[in-house]
Amino acid sequence: MNRYMPLVMLVVLGQAGIAHLLVNNVVIERLSGPKVEEIEEVKVDIAISDEPERVYQDMGEFIINPADTATETGLRFIKTQISLGLSPASAYGQLESQQPKLRDAIIRIITAKKVDQLDNPEDREFIKDEIRFVVNRMLHRGEVLQVYFSEFIIQ
Repeated sequence: MNRYMPLVMLVVLGQAGIAHLLVNNVVIERLSGPKVEEIEEVKVDIAISDEPERVYQDMGEFIINPADTATETGLRFIKTQISLGLSPASAYGQLESQQPKLRDAIIRIITAKKVDQLDNPEDREFIKDEIRFVVNRMLHRGEVLQVYFSEFIIQ
């Protein structure tokens, strides 16, 4: 056993050397992240965007009875929070000044729907498009690009 000891020590030292090189050259480079030049390139790519400037208007909370509320299961209601994404930012004041008219239009759209038309996520996307279309017809300048439900509860 003693005559193989120098060979065993040589193999162990060789493995330790290989492990040291792998850790220094591969693992530490990957953990240190990208180089400074790569970060600058990414910043330039992200800064250039075709997406229009957008501001968001919170339309507040809506508590609404759907069209088929008089059922045998009792009175039903919908509680939702709606926000509108408007472009350009200069049209924000128009949304603010017309908020009562816009809220009324949104209430009319949702109260015309039955509960089974509000349950499905695809139907909700259709309702978002309908709200966007009606609100855009009411605006004199600017355009609502997106309608967001930040809360949607059917009771």
